[in-house]
Amino acid sequence: MNAGRNGLGRPGEVVATWVRRGGALACALGLALGAAGAWAQGAAAAPAERLALGLIVKLKDTQVNSVVRLPASVRPSDTAQAQRLRMAAATNRKRVGFLVQKPTAYGAHVIHQGHYTTVAEAEAEAAKLRQDPDVEWVVVNRMERAAATGVQFGITTTAGNAAYLTHKWLQRRADVGLGVAGFRDAWDRLNNASKPGSIPSPLDLSPVVVAVLDTGKLTHPDLDARTPFGFGYDFVSEVQFAQDGNGLDPDPTDPGDYLVSDYSSTCTAHDSSWHGTSVMSMLTPLADDPATLMGPGALSMLPPSVAKVLPVRIGGTCGALVSDIIEGMLWAAGVDYQGSPGINQAPARVINLSFGGQGNCQNTDPKSGDALYRQTIATLRTKGTLVVSSAGNGDSSDTARGYVGPTRPASCPGVMAVTALRYDGSKATYANTVDGTRSSAGYFGLAVAGGDSISASSAESLNLLSDRGPRGAVGVALEGDICDNLGRCYVSMGTSFAAPQVAAVAALVLSVAPTLTVDQLVSVLLETATPHPAPSASSCNLAAQTVGNCTCTTAACGSGVLDADAALDRAIRDHASSGTFSSPSLYASYFVPQRLQSAGKSGGGGGGATDDLSLLALMASVLGLTWWRWRSEAQARAMRTVRTVRIRGDRLKGGKR
Repeated sequence: MNAGRNGLGRPGEVVATWVRRGGALACALGLALGAAGAWAQGAAAAPAERLALGLIVKLKDTQVNSVVRLPASVRPSDTAQAQRLRMAAATNRKRVGFLVQKPTAYGAHVIHQGHYTTVAEAEAEAAKLRQDPDVEWVVVNRMERAAATGVQFGITTTAGNAAYLTHKWLQRRADVGLGVAGFRDAWDRLNNASKPGSIPSPLDLSPVVVAVLDTGKLTHPDLDARTPFGFGYDFVSEVQFAQDGNGLDPDPTDPGDYLVSDYSSTCTAHDSSWHGTSVMSMLTPLADDPATLMGPGALSMLPPSVAKVLPVRIGGTCGALVSDIIEGMLWAAGVDYQGSPGINQAPARVINLSFGGQGNCQNTDPKSGDALYRQTIATLRTKGTLVVSSAGNGDSSDTARGYVGPTRPASCPGVMAVTALRYDGSKATYANTVDGTRSSAGYFGLAVAGGDSISASSAESLNLLSDRGPRGAVGVALEGDICDNLGRCYVSMGTSFAAPQVAAVAALVLSVAPTLTVDQLVSVLLETATPHPAPSASSCNLAAQTVGNCTCTTAACGSGVLDADAALDRAIRDHASSGTFSSPSLYASYFVPQRLQSAGKSGGGGGGATDDLSLLALMASVLGLTWWRWRSEAQARAMRTVRTVRIRGDRLKGGKR
């Protein structure tokens, strides 16, 4: 990866200049170079700021589209070739250079120069391009980060078969503290309500799918129980950051997101996080599996035929691109579009997204960076899908203090933003705040235990599943059993692990009340939340720049503490139904993205901009044409020079006569 990233250097800059000056034909050469994978990776000095990979650009439609649809996802009324020519013309007018252009599945294009830049540099290019009359909107393709952190404690671990005892987040509030969701009580209620003679009546459970948009999954009985073979998809589009040797493909397996050497101050050398595996381990394990390491998960009382977990890989090295996140969200919710991947046949009613980035999602300007998230989430809500997103962990360092306000997309209207608590119900040191009092903010806020940092104690850990491999996977194990030779064991914590608990409760509610709309589901979760307790910590000071461990208020930690048992009780008594949710058919007949037409793994399609051989042929044709014209002009100049010399010679000879 490092060799590829530093392999092009100045020639890449020459090509970018040619693209700016040469119009549509030169743009085709830029596309050809971009399709050749490592060729398009220019050498750039390691940026010291947050990273971005180019821009997501939506051109204005050439005619009014009659389909009521997400503006970012309608089919362009002109052809793919016309779109490329228009993009070349717009970037040429505003002197914005790029090497790679890829159509997305939602009607926009990703353009970039083959390497990361700082967000500030990308914003400067976006500001220029937004001024072009043919551009509808431009979004910086930021690299979002997982909302997880971790520390090492010197602890003595328990045996794997007693793992449940270390999972305090699953247990009763009376035994652990007021910051947990009370899953054990909810399980008891579900068991009793499912028995003959129960009040109001025996439950008829309905299927529900929870999508986890993350770094992918590993193979283990605890993780496979709710993810049948062939379930899920990989949307990490950039080969050089995917670590699996290709772009989009139907295999959501996590190959590791390690980095061998520093790329920037915010993307330094690191081991694989196995973040998606840890998140999924909170949901997927069964209650009665003798091979379990994890013990039960939050969905354990639902049979695997009822509750499934859909792994959607969107995160690779250094994070997840906004363009990949958006496409993964649309696919997970069953928003139909042409090409590969085809429509998701198991659409999710709940999406868990534990990645986030800078931005408060409050800018309503259609050309702002917030617009794409806002419109996508609005479409998912229409489809009947709730997005649950982690609020973020300050600067994500081991000693981080939370920021005031959640990251994007947790801050977007219609999203359930989740922050993390300690087991006693106070705000976790690192957790960003979520405001449960501002209806104008548009998002909804809840809180639940997510572990805490070294300023607390090892008793605050979650002890989830991970892998022993620092790079590639070598064996799934409990984090508490992955220790160094000094007995220090790595454990995760973060708002990343608070969000899937809310997603799990939403799934429990939908399993007994499948006809609920997103608004009704949100109401159940918020109205049954427990008021924030008042432990000994001082109240959260929202006037400060950062907020550490403190006593929660509604303005700091949302509407209350997630209550799994109360939410399930409300669903059973007021909304229980054996029907199904009537999801609108949001078919978008947009063009087949060219990047999905290239030869790749069966059923998938590579991450190139278009077919490599076709583009190489195009590149050869352009270079050949350029060389032929240069040679013809050179020959013409030479002939004129020879003719002039001969004329002058004849004149000299004539003078002597």
